[in-house]
Amino acid sequence: MPAEPACMLKFVIGNKLSSKQKMRKYTVILIFLLSVTYSAVAQKKYSVKSRKAIHYYEMAAQHYRNRDNQQALDKLTKALEVKSNFIEAYLFQADVYHSMKNTELEIHAYLKAIEIDNDYFPRVHFNLGNAYLKLGKYEMAKGKFEEFLSFSKISSRNKAKAMKQIMNCDVALRMIANPVEFNPVNIGKAINTENDEYWPSLTADEEVLIFTRLSARMNDTEVKLEPQEDFWLALKDEDSWRPAQSLSESINTASNEGAQSITADGRYMYFTACGRKDGLGRCDIYYSLREGDQWSKPMNLGPVINSAAWEAQPSISADGRILYFVSNRKSGKGKMDIWKSELLEILPGGKQRWSKPVNLDFNTSNNEMSPFIHASNQYLVIASDGLPGMGGYDLYKLTRKDDQKWSEPVNLGYPINTFADELGLVINASGDKAYFSSDRLEGKGKDIFTFDLPLEHQPPMVSWLKGKVYDVETKDNLYASLQLIDLNSNDTVAKINSDKVNGEYLICLPAGKEYMFSAESEGYLYYSDHFSLMENKEQNKAQELNIGLQKMKLGSEIVLRNVFFDTDSWEILPKSESELYVLYQLLIQNQGFVVEISGHTDHTGSEEHNLKLSENRAKSVCDYLIDKGIHKDRLLFKGYGSSKAIADNRTKEGKALNRRTEFRIVNIKEDQ
Repeated sequence: MPAEPACMLKFVIGNKLSSKQKMRKYTVILIFLLSVTYSAVAQKKYSVKSRKAIHYYEMAAQHYRNRDNQQALDKLTKALEVKSNFIEAYLFQADVYHSMKNTELEIHAYLKAIEIDNDYFPRVHFNLGNAYLKLGKYEMAKGKFEEFLSFSKISSRNKAKAMKQIMNCDVALRMIANPVEFNPVNIGKAINTENDEYWPSLTADEEVLIFTRLSARMNDTEVKLEPQEDFWLALKDEDSWRPAQSLSESINTASNEGAQSITADGRYMYFTACGRKDGLGRCDIYYSLREGDQWSKPMNLGPVINSAAWEAQPSISADGRILYFVSNRKSGKGKMDIWKSELLEILPGGKQRWSKPVNLDFNTSNNEMSPFIHASNQYLVIASDGLPGMGGYDLYKLTRKDDQKWSEPVNLGYPINTFADELGLVINASGDKAYFSSDRLEGKGKDIFTFDLPLEHQPPMVSWLKGKVYDVETKDNLYASLQLIDLNSNDTVAKINSDKVNGEYLICLPAGKEYMFSAESEGYLYYSDHFSLMENKEQNKAQELNIGLQKMKLGSEIVLRNVFFDTDSWEILPKSESELYVLYQLLIQNQGFVVEISGHTDHTGSEEHNLKLSENRAKSVCDYLIDKGIHKDRLLFKGYGSSKAIADNRTKEGKALNRRTEFRIVNIKEDQ
């Protein structure tokens, strides 16, 4: 079983190289390690004179170059049986155990070497500190780094590395002394199996979970099993998950697919695939679209996103308009960096055009990995081994500031982070639960777990709106464009399309703002609604809304729910701009339409006053459109006061619905 999933960390040695290429690359790496660690060996100067011991030592080096670690260890054992004070053999042992990731025995070998001569190879103290750090023995690690710094002849570069590790030890010890609440729960046997499950992706309503599973398949040419990464899907029934199913034969192939991210509605999936014929590099990013129950054939995102380098671990924003991903392209700041790109357009045939990726400010000279952008679009989680932490990869949060830049990364704390590598954490739209994979908890290999996110690390809450778009007369499902606009800034917060097959949609509603929500479909009048999420979290509930659209014909009418006036005034408020612009665009695109703008009030006040107020409000809307360039002959206005109530005037909610502006098509000039 591999130490890390293929689509996550194989960049270390290169993905999908031929066996000969891999052999050459390993040989170069191992020779380099030997030359760095044992400069004395390279010069043929040994601390012992026994030819027999030296012979065994050099045989071990040959086995090591041939990637036969066990034979190398056997020969080193024989060398030490001949000369128990052969310090180079212990150092070599430590290096072999390091490559085998056997940290306990690596430490034992280092300690034996130090027993023989504490000053022989100063670097051993730094290496030993790193080994202790891998096991979370921070006090012992710090002591070794400090001892390494006590030597006079060490390079400024190594001195800086040791000081950084001391800082990490101090940070880790402080976090251990002040742990955050962390009670992970295994997500259950419907998803977790004897295989490794990891990299969960969740829809905003938490009813669909897509994850990567690492299993084994028979090699086509040899009688042996090889690791196989594929996507699996689980659906929720109330509070429990149904047994997971393989996602789609059009996506899962004999190659490795993994590290996926889905939009809030679960319709677009972006993922990493390695070794495909249409790939531009070792690993590329692809996307697939779900219509109904069918996933489209994956499409490579192309040369703007993908390159000859390694691109992987995408994270897509809730509405699919912003993509974060990882790459080791040469123009980056570190070894692995996180990049951001924006969707410019979707071309005929489904091909997507993305903006030139931007390297993000928080990247370090080391590695930043596994980005996750929360549905609020205001909160980002990353993994980094270049920031102060517990050792290895730690998870950090960043929040978007008023100037739209990201804050400084904040460590999520212990025991969410440990001395092990933490990668691939996601957070639900509500912001209170996190999902991640781990093999350090009770489970079978890597399993997916969930836990309540500590309050201090929760992102802004995001509610959601979902339903179906349909023809109000025929009840047929409709393909529609839906968007959410911040009424105060006039910014488009989200823009999505409904499912072409079933008309379904899901759009996220970040808390703390007022929104115009609209739905448009060709040949139909648009639908407009208003959502105010300015109140507390408990009142910002997810909602279901089925939208019936009217065909554009004589007599069709809609309520302009986002045209606002001050109390007892007909002056249009600035936050009405978004709604009025959509109406203006409708009239520009349909030059034959003649429309009536009507004003309506609740029953508060006299009938005469309400008629005058409603008429002036309707006239204000017409004046706005005339100022924009719509000919006055196409616009009529009328006030109805409280005579056409659509709700109960005895309630606050009913009165609000009755205070409205509408428009109705009263004529269609065919010659336009």
